[in-house]
Amino acid sequence: MSKDKKKEFFACLGLLFVTVCWGMGFVFVKSSVDVMPPFYLLGFRFFTGGIILGLIFIKKVIGSGRDVLIHGTVLGIVLFVAMAFQTYGCKYTTAGKNAFITTIYVVLVPFFHFLFNKVKPRARHIIAALIGFWGIGLISLTETFTIELGDFLTLICGLFYAVQIVMIARYTEYDDPILLIIWQFLVTGVLSFIFAVPVSGGLNASMFTKDSITGVLFLIIFSTIFGFGLQIVCQKYAPPAPAAIIMGMEAVFGAVASYIFLHEVMTAQTITGCIMMIFAMLLVEIDIISYFYPDEYLESAYDIDYGKLYEEGVRGIIFDIDNTLVMHGYPPDDRSVELLTKLDRMGFRILFLSNNKEGRVKSFRDGSVPEAYYIYKAGKPLKNGYIHAMEKMGCDTASTVFIGDQLFTDVWGAKKCGIRNILVAPIDPHEEIQIVLKRILEKIVLSSYRRSGLAEIRPHEKKQLNI
Repeated sequence: MSKDKKKEFFACLGLLFVTVCWGMGFVFVKSSVDVMPPFYLLGFRFFTGGIILGLIFIKKVIGSGRDVLIHGTVLGIVLFVAMAFQTYGCKYTTAGKNAFITTIYVVLVPFFHFLFNKVKPRARHIIAALIGFWGIGLISLTETFTIELGDFLTLICGLFYAVQIVMIARYTEYDDPILLIIWQFLVTGVLSFIFAVPVSGGLNASMFTKDSITGVLFLIIFSTIFGFGLQIVCQKYAPPAPAAIIMGMEAVFGAVASYIFLHEVMTAQTITGCIMMIFAMLLVEIDIISYFYPDEYLESAYDIDYGKLYEEGVRGIIFDIDNTLVMHGYPPDDRSVELLTKLDRMGFRILFLSNNKEGRVKSFRDGSVPEAYYIYKAGKPLKNGYIHAMEKMGCDTASTVFIGDQLFTDVWGAKKCGIRNILVAPIDPHEEIQIVLKRILEKIVLSSYRRSGLAEIRPHEKKQLNI
């Protein structure tokens, strides 16, 4: 395993630990707020956590500038409001529901980015929001379509979390993230103690039971210091997609922990709502559409610069036939024969990979370049046909390119094998109904692909840029 892969592995492992700690935190909050008032719980948790982190990074703290103090204070105020609503929400609802409803912030962040930073949300963000609020409805709404107090307070918490994340993204462009965390913790802790006395009265010995002390210590050490500190370090090295999946499991760990330790049971409706929330989070965090992007998209197989491909090390070309080289079911024509003969003379090894029957594929091969290879009933997009094709040509993924007209069969199969791929527009727009339906989905992917700017970058340049 390479050093980079090891870093990614341990970063993901660290994030998993963070997520478990945060999930368990909901249980300790729930078991503590029945004894220790929420504002005191928050005060001890964040003020102590801020002091400990401040002592660890004392040199950074001493050198803090005016801007980081202001930004840390603003973040601390927002975090205080969010945590106050979340902690009081947990007092009046179950820990499991509190965990899942809180995660609405993931769905809301793109919209707050639009409000504050003018970053327009994408279509998948809107879909995720609809699914997320539907899930919230299933989790929170009663039979009379009213929302319980604890769930409502938690929902407000999610709104403020979304604001905080957007603000963090803005401030960390200029400020040290560790300093921001330290100052926001201290501000949150101080504000919590300020509100604790008028809301809950003075401290008394009855607040300090075995359960409340254990809960506060866990929240300080694991959910706060390790949780927020380790998150910053690990997210620097963890790939975005796995990190998003792992962090999105916080609510799941919270619900599981509440079932094991607090014996909370969810209804079928609540579980359905939780599943919808998980799906909405993943839809926001992971750009699923990008997994289907072709390496290149051109209008025709006859527009490709094959000389450039040869210069870049390509020696084997896998062609789809129907609607890529000729109209569906048509024999080789003058244009296709001319192109394939030219490629053969240039030194390319050619293979026709088709899901059609042998008679169709073999007759096309025989009528164009008899020296070419072919594989029929290839089962695209399954990987076996592509792998067998490379073996026949004596090529590997670095020296092979696939050219075809269908994104979810031709190109997707090549991508799964790591083969460079070029999607071309179909020669004949009149196709069978099942293909027409796929073309609708293709248009969505290609529209996103063009907006991404990747269409202007050649595949070997993407590798150099680590795209």
